[in-house]
Amino acid sequence: MKHSFVFSPKHILTVTAIVLGLSMQASAQSEQFAFAGKLNDRKPHLAPEKTEKNEMARKGCKIDIAQEGSEELRFLVRVDNPTHEKLTLYIKDSNNNTLHKEALDGTSPRFVARYNLEKLEDGAYTFELRNGKNKLEKAVDIKTQTMINRVVSVE
Repeated sequence: MKHSFVFSPKHILTVTAIVLGLSMQASAQSEQFAFAGKLNDRKPHLAPEKTEKNEMARKGCKIDIAQEGSEELRFLVRVDNPTHEKLTLYIKDSNNNTLHKEALDGTSPRFVARYNLEKLEDGAYTFELRNGKNKLEKAVDIKTQTMINRVVSVE
């Protein structure tokens, strides 16, 4: 007696969903956000500021984010740290999950880095700068806009 297994559409969809889910999870965990590259000459688009007046802001600490090009999800982050404090930079999603964490040693009054968020899904993300209990935040919203063009031709 021979046994055979027939893949039904339900089985194929289930296996495909499992494989895609595992591959997406693996790629999200290994993602690197910081990258080196030459600055574009295009004018940057500034992110809206979401800062609270706290001890860091009173001391002159500041975080600025500029998008490198209007269609790219690459960002130039500049941190002004005039007091040379040890800071930590986080990139977090809307559920407060930490996607990236980077220690800034405070040896320089200015830190500049580029971050590539192209592989992230649509949603709200926060660049958070901390020194203990105090924090400064900048929000970045990623939204995909799709446009459907219907074309009709009569011959």
